Amino acid sequence: MDSAQPVKRNTILSYGGLSTPLAMIGYPIAIWLIPFYSEVVGIELYVLANILLLARFTDVITDPILGQLGDSTKTVIGRRKPWIILGVPIMMFAIYKLFIPGAEVSIMYFVIWMMLMYLGSTIIGIPYGAWGAEISPDYHQRSRIVSGREGWTLIGLLISALIPLAIEVSGNGLSVGESINRMLQAVFLFQDFSTSGKMRDILGYMGMGIILLLPLFAALAIWKVPDPMPKVEKKIPLKEGLKYAAENPLLVRILLIIFLVIAGESFRNTLSLWFVRDVIGIETVGASYARYFIAGFIAIPFWLWLGKTIGKHKAFCITLIGTGTVSFLCFFLENGDFKYFHILFLLKGACFGGLQFLPASMLADVVDLDSLKTGGRRAGTFFALNGMIAKVSSMLAVWAAARLIDAFGFVPGTENSDSAMMALRVFYCIGCAAFFLPALFLTWFYPLTKEKHIELRKDLEEQLN
Repeated sequence: MDSAQPVKRNTILSYGGLSTPLAMIGYPIAIWLIPFYSEVVGIELYVLANILLLARFTDVITDPILGQLGDSTKTVIGRRKPWIILGVPIMMFAIYKLFIPGAEVSIMYFVIWMMLMYLGSTIIGIPYGAWGAEISPDYHQRSRIVSGREGWTLIGLLISALIPLAIEVSGNGLSVGESINRMLQAVFLFQDFSTSGKMRDILGYMGMGIILLLPLFAALAIWKVPDPMPKVEKKIPLKEGLKYAAENPLLVRILLIIFLVIAGESFRNTLSLWFVRDVIGIETVGASYARYFIAGFIAIPFWLWLGKTIGKHKAFCITLIGTGTVSFLCFFLENGDFKYFHILFLLKGACFGGLQFLPASMLADVVDLDSLKTGGRRAGTFFALNGMIAKVSSMLAVWAAARLIDAFGFVPGTENSDSAMMALRVFYCIGCAAFFLPALFLTWFYPLTKEKHIELRKDLEEQLN
């Protein structure tokens, strides 16, 4: 596809749609899964943290292998689509077992299905991310593709927030109209409803939503979106490719930025439900996240415009500053400060839109620098590294957050001591700063600007011709 040729809107929409069910997986894992298996199933918090750490270690092995295999795949339908076709049924089955467990759940049950779910996520996610980088070589077209994908991501996150909201506000004898009215009151009038004893239903309905939408959106993307084979045919072995990657300072830099940002977000997200419910006193957590994702979705055009105006990396710096400031201000809130929390949470939601798509678009640009240097076209390998870094970062941050509050005596679903609640407050509000500050420094001085990327693309086109 020529760099001057804009990507059709329908192509962007069809490609981005698959991120909706993928996002619906990420939200409950980040917010609901640990509270469910600790409070409802009864697995101790430190055990869950260790299991999640163990389950994620498999990705360190599978991610680069699948990235390399994806780059080497050649079929009549492309090199990314076959992997997505393989991953969808694996993911669907694992989600069913994990989100809708029976009455008796062992630790081994949780380990097996978490590992299988992560495997399915890898088989789908790595080729999907690489596919987006290959639809267009243009700097701003990639921003359109990635922002379109992240817009669908926020729709998926919003659906995932509305499902628990619908369960939270439901009650015996309520009609559909009354339930919708209560949902609107919770989202727009900030009304709170009792949600005790509904966590199993919340997770179960979210699981069914994912199982229904994942094959539908995957089929649409496979049918409507081209899977272009790159002009560059040079094969680079995995070991040599990793060596080239390690010697690419810009790749190392962007991956380190992604590591730090995802660690900060994952650290805080692990504690989010407990902070919203137990510190601020809001029971209808789904309503808070519905507003959060609505704000993020509305803000995407702003971040897209800002990235074009001042550059992706400077726009990303602003999202980091905004997110970190909001988190810090939450430290000063007390139980019952609903209005101030909702305002801050909406501001953080607006920042979330930029926090999602800008780093992925920056990484896609780095693929071109590698192609110019090595003669290979390895978006799959790069996005495998990105996926591996993201998963390791998330894994370590979730483990650290759960172990830290457990060490300070916090027990989910019980009346906790003042010291345990203070630990929850400190780690939720200030913990992410340890990750965001170095990420901000690395991003502010990021060297691959729009002008330099245009020069890079010209050199690459000359190399290909």
